[in-house]
Formats: sequence, structure tokens, C-alpha cells
Amino acid sequence: MEKFKTKQDGFKEIRKAIIIIGIQTSLLATFGGLVIFHFNTNGQHSSVSILPFFIPMVLGAIAFGLYIGIKRQKVIFDSYILTIDNSGITREQYNTPKITIPNEDISEIVKNSNGSFTIKDKSSLNVIGVPSQINDYEKLEKSLSDIRQISIKKSEPFLQKFRGLLSILTVGLMVAVYISTDKIIIGVSGTVLLAILGNSLFEIQRSKNIDNKTKKVMWWLILLIVTIGGVMYYKLTGQP
Repeated sequence: MEKFKTKQDGFKEIRKAIIIIGIQTSLLATFGGLVIFHFNTNGQHSSVSILPFFIPMVLGAIAFGLYIGIKRQKVIFDSYILTIDNSGITREQYNTPKITIPNEDISEIVKNSNGSFTIKDKSSLNVIGVPSQINDYEKLEKSLSDIRQISIKKSEPFLQKFRGLLSILTVGLMVAVYISTDKIIIGVSGTVLLAILGNSLFEIQRSKNIDNKTKKVMWWLILLIVTIGGVMYYKLTGQP
């Protein structure tokens, strides 16, 4: 039996990326909210006068949220344990569903462009992600190659590579639903937006690589989906 843990200071290597993504996403969502608010108030002076109070409050909330989120992610990252034995591969992590894939059920082991590994089972329901910040990296790679030949992926997955564009698209669709008066734009934008949000919620809840705290927090998407559906219904039918 072999056990592999993350490096003691390994989180430092990914903390910067987490902060950048968090800031970009938060500012983009804030900008979209301000655009919706501005157009819904018809650009009245009162909507401008609250900005000196609103913006610092939002920036403070973003900073606090990032601080709490990074602390939680560090605890999760530092608790990572990968166990390889004669029967299969097991990944354990704090407050995250345990994943075990028997050797005979492993369909693919991929080495990603950033040095991390992805271990998939035949059903694709169980996927183990192995960060590149792992102790005894060379030993781990050899152990994995003894189980199954490792495939090399030289580019990032599509959704990961263009997640920034997906975030922009999501905010743009939301702005279109809330400020547009054209029923075609509202119908198309709202349908695509609901599909994106619904699929995101489904993938988050079924994933075993997302901690339980994050899953609980993301249930707020249901409220957002219901709200968007209500706005679409009101604008498309003209009924309150």
C-alpha cells in the first residue's frame, strides 16, 4: 500500500490562481449587477449617488469572501490523501466524498498539461483528480503507470480553458434578460441562461471532487433560477 499527500507548502502554488479567478468572477458579477440596476432605474441620479457607498461595500464583501474561501480551500487541499494498493485507488479529502476506483474499473489515467493527473472509471461517474503539488511525484507517476498506461494531454479541457468566456457569457445573458424588452432576446437568452445554471448546479451536486460546504452554498442557484424564470414569465406574458 502506498499513500501520497500534498506538499506542505503546495497550496502556495495554486493560491494566486484561486485569488485571480475569484476576483475576476466577483467583479464581473458586480459589474453585471450595476448595469442591471442602472437600466432598471433609468439612470436616475439616485442610482449614481449610492455608488460611493455601494462599491466599497461590495469590494469589502469580495475581500472577506475570498479570505474565508481561501482558508477553507487550504484545509481541504492539505488534507488530500491518495492511497494505491493491489485492489485500486482511493482519494480522501476533508468534508469531501471519498472516492475509490478498483483497478479493473479504471478506464483512463491522464497526465494534464499542468502536471496533474486525472483518473477515470468506466462509468465516468467517479473521477479522481491528483494535483501536481504532490509528494513523491515521480514515485506516484510510476505507480500509476504500473496500473495503466498514462495518456498525455497537452492542452487544458475546453471548459477549463474558456471558463472566463463562459462567465462573461453568463453575466451577459443575465443582463439581457433583465434589461431587454425584446421578447425574442429575452426568450433565447433566458433559455440558454437557465440551461447553463441548471447544468452547473447538476454537475456541482453530483461531483465527488467538490466539498460538501461548497455544495450546500451552491443551492442558492435554485433561487436564482426561479427568479430568472419569473422575470422571463412576466416579460414574455406581460402578467405580474
